[in-house]
Amino acid sequence: MKFPITLLFLLAAIVALASAATEPKTGISFPDSYKGSNLESLGVRTKGPIKVYGVGKYDHTFVLKMSMGVGSAKMTNALADALKPRGCDQDTIEEFSSVLLGGLPKSGASKGTSLAFGTDGGKLSIAVNDKHVGTIPSKPLAKAFAGIYTDGKAVCKLCPVENEEETKE
Repeated sequence: MKFPITLLFLLAAIVALASAATEPKTGISFPDSYKGSNLESLGVRTKGPIKVYGVGKYDHTFVLKMSMGVGSAKMTNALADALKPRGCDQDTIEEFSSVLLGGLPKSGASKGTSLAFGTDGGKLSIAVNDKHVGTIPSKPLAKAFAGIYTDGKAVCKLCPVENEEETKE
């Protein structure tokens, strides 16, 4: 009889560790933590009425989860275009484009694809589906990328996520 109770506690612990928040407009879920950082806010990037991807902000990391398929070049160009008015030089934007395009599948960023952009430490690190694809050492690029989602001309509105510790107080 001891084994089933132990198993029950183990399953409960796994469920608690795997908790997530859902971006309400897309239904895309984001884990409560990512690489040691707590989920701070959620948003959705739209183009007209189309919901392109959900965004989860974790400290200095932005996780984009595709809600529809977008070609690799189109996704890369859209992010590169968003960097241009935020103070990045053309060479840095071209390096960003090359790293991202090289890391995306040939078939494109299909529905469910996850893109993570780390903006701390004076560099921009890029991962696709949790696989590191490159790092660009550039403080202006890291700041500009964060600005895509946080400055006065952000491409989408990020809404704060309440965590359990805040609601218990």
